[in-house]
Amino acid sequence: MKRIVATTLMLAMFVAPASAGTPPQPGIAMSWTDCAGGVSATQDQAFACDNNVSQFPLACAAALDSSVDGVIGAELVVDVQLSTGSMPDWWRLDGSGTGGCRAGGITASFDFSSSPRCTDAWAGQGFGNVASFTIGPPDHPQMNQARIKAVAAVTSDHAATLTPGFEYGFVLLKLSATRTTGAGACAGCALSACLVLNSILVRRLPASGADVYLTSTAGPSANWATWQGTGADCAAVPARRRTWGEIKSLYR
Repeated sequence: MKRIVATTLMLAMFVAPASAGTPPQPGIAMSWTDCAGGVSATQDQAFACDNNVSQFPLACAAALDSSVDGVIGAELVVDVQLSTGSMPDWWRLDGSGTGGCRAGGITASFDFSSSPRCTDAWAGQGFGNVASFTIGPPDHPQMNQARIKAVAAVTSDHAATLTPGFEYGFVLLKLSATRTTGAGACAGCALSACLVLNSILVRRLPASGADVYLTSTAGPSANWATWQGTGADCAAVPARRRTWGEIKSLYR
């Protein structure tokens, strides 16, 4: 009997940690590589700017405080703040830089297999893209600021139900190292930047009710991710509440 009890206790020691994760705090969050709390997750991404092939996934996620059913899509706004007074070529992801720097340097992924802390909001059925990347006006007053708009969706037959207690990954924004070094390199990789996940608009089937607009963060600075240290002022693009008319204008 003692041997059975001892064996049971030993098994419990190994099993308990796998199921004893701390529930995520409700709100939006963003971190490199994995959702917040993951072993590989980090709020700052350092890069030696020494190759053209690296990929840097940025997990855009949220935890809910109540269940939301009939979810068929999401629209995300991520703002970018550079440490310099203008947008360097390396960050001109719209292709407006010298020689087209760096068109296609950011893409959207919905494969969370290498981000185990994230619960895939789309259960493997997600698709979408980076809808736009705009520098300065009309989204921001300064030319060292930019706005990324990304969209995610599933077909109506794969509509999801999102419940509390999970950190749902909605989009992995993948920043590429293309044209960082060598011939045709785009200057500015080593400069500091801050990316701020400002909002996630969760789209629902009409029969399920109103869409859900998420702006509250999962904690102080939880929606901030920095590039090459903390030289850029993240607070220059703070999350803020908007009227419904302003919300709709974000996604036009």
